[in-house]
Amino acid sequence: MLKYEIIEIQGKLFQVKRKFPEHKINLEKGSISDLKLFFHCDTLFKAQGYLWVCNKIEDISYEEI
Repeated sequence: MLKYEIIEIQGKLFQVKRKFPEHKINLEKGSISDLKLFFHCDTLFKAQGYLWVCNKIEDISYEEI
């Protein structure tokens, strides 16, 4: 089982799949949507000198029975 880091940003939870140093990825050469498609993710963040490849953790609503 893979263990991914979970981060909270503005009250939303994200599963971190990968982190890359910003200087390793040339964002001007390709597009963000290409990176999302390649890494099978829905969100990318740039923070703390890294590019964070993440998936949003959706809230579910349920009713106990």
